[in-house]
Amino acid sequence: MKTTHGIFGFVIAAVAFCGCDAPLPVMLPELPLSEVTPYFSEAAEVKAIDTAYYQVHDAEGNKIGTVLLTEPYSATVNGYNGPTPLLIALDADDRITDVSPMANQETPRYAQRVADGGLYGAWDGLHVDEALALEVDAISGATYTSNGVKNSLALRLKAYQRQLAKDHSANPTRSWVKLFKRKP
Repeated sequence: MKTTHGIFGFVIAAVAFCGCDAPLPVMLPELPLSEVTPYFSEAAEVKAIDTAYYQVHDAEGNKIGTVLLTEPYSATVNGYNGPTPLLIALDADDRITDVSPMANQETPRYAQRVADGGLYGAWDGLHVDEALALEVDAISGATYTSNGVKNSLALRLKAYQRQLAKDHSANPTRSWVKLFKRKP
C-alpha cells in the first residue's frame, strides 16, 4: 500500500511549527482603489479588514467609509438565474450610500426591472440596523431577482454586524472612545 503525504502533511507541519495557539495568517484579497472611487471620490487607500470588508481612507488617513461585498456570504442566495452579488458602500457613520449589483448571471431584463424599480436605492441613507429592519417590497415582474438582492444584502449586513462585534471585542477601548466622541 502506497501512502502520500502531500498537502495534508504540509498543513500538519505548518500548524506544528506555528504552535497550537498561533492562528495561521489569512491573506485577504485586495480591492483596487479604482473599484472604490465611484463611491468615494476622496478615496486614497483601501484596507482589507476582514472577509469582504474594506475600510476606505482619504489622503490624510481618515476613514471615510466602508465597502462590503456580499460574496462569499450570499453565494448560495439565488435570484432568478443564480447568485446576485452586491457591493454595499457605507459612509463613515455606517449609513448606506450605495448598493450596486456586481457581475452576475441574472437574466438582463429582470436585473433591469430591479434597477428601474429603485430596489438598489431602497436602503440609501439608512444605518445598517435600520436597513436590516426595513421591509422592502419585491419589484413586480422580477420577484426572484428582487428577493435574491434583498436576501444577499441582509445576510451581508448581519455578517458585518458580527465582524464589528468581533472587532470591538478584540479592542474594547475603541467602544469607549466612540461613546465619548458621540455628538448630542
